[in-house]
Amino acid sequence: MQPRNQNHRHGLIAILPLALLLAACAAAPATTPTPTAAATPTATATATPTLVATPSPTAVPTPVPEPPLAVLAEGQELKVVTTQGVEQWSLSNAALEKIFGVSASQAQTQGFGINSEIAGSHIILFYSPTSTATKVVVLSRAGNVVGNATVSLDPQSFSQIEVSPSGTQWAWAVDQTPNATGNHHGVVEVGGLSEAVRTVYHWVAPVGFTETVAAWTNTGIIMFRVQSGGCGVGFHPDFASFVINPTTGSLSDLFSGNENYLGASSGVTVASLGNDDHSVLIDGVKYSESRSSIDGAYISPDGAHVAVSRINLSGGCGGSAPKLSVEMVTVANQSHVDLANLTALGWWNDTQYVANTSDGSAWLFTLAGKPVSEICPESSGWGYSGELS
Repeated sequence: MQPRNQNHRHGLIAILPLALLLAACAAAPATTPTPTAAATPTATATATPTLVATPSPTAVPTPVPEPPLAVLAEGQELKVVTTQGVEQWSLSNAALEKIFGVSASQAQTQGFGINSEIAGSHIILFYSPTSTATKVVVLSRAGNVVGNATVSLDPQSFSQIEVSPSGTQWAWAVDQTPNATGNHHGVVEVGGLSEAVRTVYHWVAPVGFTETVAAWTNTGIIMFRVQSGGCGVGFHPDFASFVINPTTGSLSDLFSGNENYLGASSGVTVASLGNDDHSVLIDGVKYSESRSSIDGAYISPDGAHVAVSRINLSGGCGGSAPKLSVEMVTVANQSHVDLANLTALGWWNDTQYVANTSDGSAWLFTLAGKPVSEICPESSGWGYSGELS
């Protein structure tokens, strides 16, 4: 609504009464009045309003994003470094014990196993003091505790907790089947910092299968269908994969049959083939090399490229090391190039990725495979675990 300016005028009405003066004067002589000169009218000055300029809003500078940091792991201990390998802070076993309130003697007698995930600008730590509860602690990129929570997770479901891209929510599957016969069924639940646990999906698997949460990307929560009754998720190929919208709870198919999930993010899907070790599907397009097998794939943050790790085991005959390479695929035009002696570990940004060289050290590389800087030498004993944005 536009403001309206209202001008108010005030009229001055002068009322001059005529008075007739009567005076009784005792023997006073009459005085002849002297003509009075006409008064010259005086001009009234009108004040000119002063216009006050409206101050222009002060532009708020856009904050410069902080450069990414690499997270290295040695066992359960963590270290955060720059692209040049300069340490920023670290988490020793003693520091981890302090975070979870576990004494050194308790850790020695009861066992103290920490798992961690890196998501966005957070590191998420998981510790299971009992068989049915998992404690979660979220750290900032500076190493400060942001918050904590507890997740009730049945270890018999051999499910795992997957963290959202923001690093402040997590999802897991619960198998609610009362016994081992019939169809397995259950739910997928989501919790987070200052957030009550909620059920986002109810699942029912075919006989002989169960469902588990396998990842959480910007595409949604990734759920696998795997064979039930095994030793763990890592020992089963996924027989089908789905994506759950964490807000609406809607379910969409990703892969089934011979197609096994490798990635789904930024509008791109990647699958390996159960009947063809040499090929990978990227948005339904097959990329095949007869002398190498698929060893993993990573989608760039903008979805423009996929770094496919390949391994040629025939190169390992006679005691020689297997041949490793990265097949860099440009999704838009389906072009691809092989970069020798590298194994992809993840993306640093849209145009740089992290890979291990043939000697085991982790480096930052350009799309063309040109080394930028060494993040972690092989001799250090540390390994690249992920990136903090």
